[in-house]
Amino acid sequence: MTAALLLAGLAGLAALAAVGPFLDRRRLPAAPADAALVFGASTEWKARARWATAAELYHAGVVRHVVVSGGVVVAGPGISEAEWFRRGLVALGVPGERILLEERATHTGENAAFALPILRAHGFRSVVLVMSDFEGIRAHLTARKAWRGYPVRIYDRHAPSPGHWGRWTWWRTREGRRWTGYTATRLFRYRLLPYLWLPGS
Repeated sequence: MTAALLLAGLAGLAALAAVGPFLDRRRLPAAPADAALVFGASTEWKARARWATAAELYHAGVVRHVVVSGGVVVAGPGISEAEWFRRGLVALGVPGERILLEERATHTGENAAFALPILRAHGFRSVVLVMSDFEGIRAHLTARKAWRGYPVRIYDRHAPSPGHWGRWTWWRTREGRRWTGYTATRLFRYRLLPYLWLPGS
């Protein structure tokens, strides 16, 4: 009985450990991608982490351009998420001419859908998604859904959330569990899980 309980406990821990890497999908291209798509956020810690991650990708030569998406007006600066992100990227040394703005989106689905005309207009065929780490798989599946039929390779390098969510430790804090539940429920609410099994990126 003790051995069975021990095995059950280990299996439970393994399942918890697997959730983090599943949510925080990571895959980078072998050659420079055409662009990063940065999903908007009006929460400061999320926003700063996302534009810092996008800037790192640009300076490392992983992406050639950065598309920032978000039309929600940010309290304080009084500007769109996309413009806020653009200023953050420029402050980190990303050239303004390499940043493309999408300023209509108000949620994740629109971020992906409204970015598509920009990808088409510039002939972008490879994109690295930048979202918060705990929302990585949701961003990936949302993009796959919105871009179905468009020949683009999708990669992922999502922004870390230190102090809020950890890939391996999310289950140890109330906030970590809350963000995990937030993402998991939206995979079902927006019917994204079927896109896990589609061929392609």
